[in-house]
Amino acid sequence: MKIRCEHNSIRLRLRKSELAQLRAERWLETAVHFPDGQVFAWEFVLQENLSEISACFKEGRISVLVPAQQAQEWMDTNAVGMEQFVPLPKGGSLHLLIEKDFPCKDRPEEDKTDFFSELAEEAPVKC
Repeated sequence: MKIRCEHNSIRLRLRKSELAQLRAERWLETAVHFPDGQVFAWEFVLQENLSEISACFKEGRISVLVPAQQAQEWMDTNAVGMEQFVPLPKGGSLHLLIEKDFPCKDRPEEDKTDFFSELAEEAPVKC
């Protein structure tokens, strides 16, 4: 699961195998470990009784929480992404975008079997 963070924006991109794991376990996690022992982690969690996509940050971990029904519909269709703008306490919003991952067209040597190539017809040329 890839993450891209930019000013008040979090974008997650998931491969086919990660969607299979998400279906089975209802949770995904990825982490970056640093030489000083610190860990930066991010997780994707399906939750029942949640009305909209949300996120929180605690102890070096970004948690993106998604209503289970919404995630199931996304996984079962050709929909590429799910998106939510979450209001922030001091104004503005946090943009959350979750997408199925496409292969990079400029990396011909890359194994593309775990990507959503069939949905990438109009994807950008560069990653």
